[in-house]
Amino acid sequence: MRAMRRGRALLMWTALLLGLFGAAVADAALVAIDPVKVLLTGAAPSKSISLRNNGSERVRFQMSGFTWQQSIGGEMQLAPTPDLVFFPSLVELAPGETRRVRVTTTQQVASNERSYRLFVDELPPLAAQPGGAIRVLTRFGIPVFLAPDAAAAKPLLRLAVQAGKLSVSLENRGNSHYVAQSVRLVGRSADGSSVLSQDLPAWYVLAGGRREYQLPLAPEVCSKLTQVSANANTDHGSARLDYPVPSSACTP
Repeated sequence: MRAMRRGRALLMWTALLLGLFGAAVADAALVAIDPVKVLLTGAAPSKSISLRNNGSERVRFQMSGFTWQQSIGGEMQLAPTPDLVFFPSLVELAPGETRRVRVTTTQQVASNERSYRLFVDELPPLAAQPGGAIRVLTRFGIPVFLAPDAAAAKPLLRLAVQAGKLSVSLENRGNSHYVAQSVRLVGRSADGSSVLSQDLPAWYVLAGGRREYQLPLAPEVCSKLTQVSANANTDHGSARLDYPVPSSACTP
């Protein structure tokens, strides 16, 4: 009976949603974008990206450019900018059609890499969807970098355990970005046994930036820790650090 009531409730919610939003939800646009990252240099100050409509319906996209920074928590910080130039800014694709968008910047190459995001936003169809269906619009964010002449990414790790909390800082001491593919922590006790093992979320670390993690430690784990090892694998090499945990690390 309980399962039947849940089933009826699901059908009622489904009917309500269909009544509010129409009979169906249309598929999102099937669009292939290449490349998925753009690197501009002094020798190659402009590049092009291709958009191909692999779907069966005509679609439209609008481009917009933003400067891109990151918080220490890894969140993207975006601001509209005229520095990123792209043409055309509005693209309409018939089924099977491919169009190219040219991307460049008004800025000159500097000692530190400049980072941007080019967003490709699908626009609502001009014609109403059949049966009142809702179109799920897609959005792509393409990283665009203006690299320095002598680009070098330098991953660096820092660790600390204080007041029962493990702090991890993944830094970039270089002048260009890198992509962290994995960040792994292993904590050991005095006899060498593992008492902590954790993988941290990893992504871009921009030039001169850092990503910080805060991990509260359970008292029974913290009291056993004598060493924490961190290893970060990136597309520009790896960084490793062995950190001896002080005896006062678990004291509030």
